[in-house]
Amino acid sequence: MAIQSKARLTGSIIYRLVLAIILMLVLTTILSIPALAYILVTSDVPLEEISDFSLEDPVTGLLSGAASFLGVLLTVLIMTKFKKQAMKNMGWTDFWKRKGELAFGLILGFASITIIFLILWATGQIYFEHIRWHFSWSLLLGLITFIFVALNEELFFRGYIISILRQTHSKVVIYLVSAVIFSCAHIMNDNVKLLGLINIVLIGLLFAYMFLKTNRLWMPVGYHLTWNFFQGNVWGFHVSGTTTTSVLKPEIRNTILTGGGFGPEAGLLTTIVIIVGFFVVRTWGRFKCL
Repeated sequence: MAIQSKARLTGSIIYRLVLAIILMLVLTTILSIPALAYILVTSDVPLEEISDFSLEDPVTGLLSGAASFLGVLLTVLIMTKFKKQAMKNMGWTDFWKRKGELAFGLILGFASITIIFLILWATGQIYFEHIRWHFSWSLLLGLITFIFVALNEELFFRGYIISILRQTHSKVVIYLVSAVIFSCAHIMNDNVKLLGLINIVLIGLLFAYMFLKTNRLWMPVGYHLTWNFFQGNVWGFHVSGTTTTSVLKPEIRNTILTGGGFGPEAGLLTTIVIIVGFFVVRTWGRFKCL
């Protein structure tokens, strides 16, 4: 009986996860029609290359980010039958009371990617022919885009997926499966590398740790936002293989430290910084009594 019950639970979890992923892809594709229309009207990108159109165009990035967020939000609402309690169980709660968690995540994400940038610059792994600061209105659009990205990925990969996996009562399953699914979502990105996928598993574990320690999404949302935004739009790296407009435009050597065309996520420095991040969050949690 116990084996049958466990098999039924496993089957139910797999069914709900697969159904949610399919629904999310369908809804996101439909909601991405405005972005597709914008590309067709404003650019001469061949139809077969539209799927590779990068965030280098800020309007396209914003439309795609909004479509992804709405697709995920609708998916989660449909899968939970629009129950408010379900959203609370996924960490979508107490924002005004827990702004400190968001602030900590924002600071840690910024500090983590900035430390990587400074080390790479100091060691000559990246360099500048001429340092020119490129500020424009697209910087704001990039920020809004990555707000959408942080919200939709944390709501789905941490909030929804972990809420389903909690039924197993296994921390190993909760942490590892959610992180592996998160990494697999990046497997088709440009210039993907094995170390990049491993590091995304690690960052998925860190985000899961933040979520499970606080029971809220705000800390991983904050980290996710500033990591992506400063990585791409400020320091000028690729963001998991995606190109963005940026304030600085460094020349980047293709090494195990820089991650090359995939970005710092495929670099060894990121592995170290993520591991250190666990200790930082744990220390902060002790002071805050998480």
